[in-house]
Amino acid sequence: MNPKHFGVPAVLALTIIAWTGLSSAQWIADDSDWWSLLRPIEEEGGCSTPSKEKPTENNFVIADLRQGHPIREAGEKVARPSVIIERGDASTGRSQICFRSVSERGRFKLIFEEGEVASAAYLIDGGPSWRGADKCVVSPKISGNLATQSGLHLGMTAAQAERILGKPCIESNDGIEYAFDFSHLPTSDERQRLKGHGDFYPDEPFDWFGTIQIKFHRAKAYYIVILTGDTQ
Repeated sequence: MNPKHFGVPAVLALTIIAWTGLSSAQWIADDSDWWSLLRPIEEEGGCSTPSKEKPTENNFVIADLRQGHPIREAGEKVARPSVIIERGDASTGRSQICFRSVSERGRFKLIFEEGEVASAAYLIDGGPSWRGADKCVVSPKISGNLATQSGLHLGMTAAQAERILGKPCIESNDGIEYAFDFSHLPTSDERQRLKGHGDFYPDEPFDWFGTIQIKFHRAKAYYIVILTGDTQ
C-alpha cells in the first residue's frame, strides 16, 4: 500500500486486513465503480421515511451477512477475497470486495462495500465493467438465486418488491428507491461495541439510516443495493 494514500479508505482497509488476515489492498484512483452509492455523485432529490421502529433486519441481510462490517465476515461465509479495493477519500472513502458466479461467465456478482459511516451490499446481473472487476473472486455461492432474507432477488419485478417493502418513496420507469430513518438510544450491544471510542456518547441517540435501491431492465431487477449506517 502506498503510504501517501493513508487516509480514510486506507485506514478502513488496514483494519479489514487485520480482521480477515488478508495481505494486500489495492488503491484505484477513479470512480468507475458505477454501482457504488458511496462514490461522489451529484446530489439528486432524495427521500426519507422517518419511522418509530427500525425496519425489519431481514431486508438488510444477504448471504447470512448483516450490514455493519460485512467484509470482515465475507471471507468465512462466501469466499476468501484476493484483495481489498480502496477508492476515494474522506466522506467518499470506500473499501470493496467482489464475488462472482461460477456459471454464466461470472454474470452474477455480490459486492460488499464499507465507508466512513455506512456499509452496503450489491447484487448485480451484468452491467458495465469497471476498474477492479477483475479482482472479483469466483464463488459457488453466487448465483441469480441469491436473495436477502426477506426475498429481494435479481430478476424480480417492481410489484414483487413492493409486496415485500411496501410503496417506494421514489419511482421511475427503470427503478424504485426506499430510504429509512430511525433514531434510537444505543443498545447494550452498541454500547459494548463502541465503548472506549472518544466520539461515543452513551446518553445521546443514534440516527440509523437505510437505503434500498432496485433498478430494472425489461421490467426485471438487474441491480439491488441494500445500505445501512448510523451516526451520533
